[in-house]
Amino acid sequence: MPKEIEIQIRFNDLDGYGHVNNSVYLSYCEIARTNGYADVFNNSIEKKMWFILTSAEINYKKFLKLEDKAFVKVWLSGAKGALFTFEYIIHNGQGTVFATAKTTHAVYDAVKNRPVRVPQEIINEVETL
Repeated sequence: MPKEIEIQIRFNDLDGYGHVNNSVYLSYCEIARTNGYADVFNNSIEKKMWFILTSAEINYKKFLKLEDKAFVKVWLSGAKGALFTFEYIIHNGQGTVFATAKTTHAVYDAVKNRPVRVPQEIINEVETL
């Protein structure tokens, strides 16, 4: 099920042109992912189960400025083997899309020191879409 998080744009997110710097979009995605799916990731570090970012893709559509409202819609879009994928839409809540993004993550067992299959709770989340 998709989750949506409002993002507070900070002055230090801006570049010299007064736009949100392109590298900050990925941190907005991370905020949405970790807040929206905290129930899935709770205690993963204590369980020695790491979710490692393996790839990130961002498609910029429109400049995002300090005065803009910003929301990130995030959902789990796939899971196979040791990998799972999130997709994102960064928007203003009224139809303007600033960017779309996709991140892929590997599940790594720090005790076994190797990648492992995606946990069932993540697969279940993908199947509810």
